[in-house]
Amino acid sequence: MSALIGAAKDEGRNPHVGVVQCKDSFYGQHSPETKPVSYELVGKWQAWLDLGCLGSEMESAALFTVASYLKVRCGTILLAVANQEREKAGLSNVGNYDIEPAIQIAVNAIKNLINADNNSN
Repeated sequence: MSALIGAAKDEGRNPHVGVVQCKDSFYGQHSPETKPVSYELVGKWQAWLDLGCLGSEMESAALFTVASYLKVRCGTILLAVANQEREKAGLSNVGNYDIEPAIQIAVNAIKNLINADNNSN
């Protein structure tokens, strides 16, 4: 089990684990019809949704690439601030800006990795 999943469960959280789109044009996802390449943005986002993508962000690909090159462990924990797909469906879309649980889970995951490394030596 990954350190982040374990730490989330230890905090009583139900983590969602899966594919997240990482792109260089985060705001192209919002109101894509107003962008010059709207046909491309809409089509690509729908393809990601069809594949079960859980969300979209902009930073993790670089982190995982560098970690792979350096042969070090890497993980990411993301906070879903809002859900534009719920909004499009006419459902409530309450924003969540509380980053404290995500920070605590990340810190605990790192502590668990350090403890596991120390116990394996």
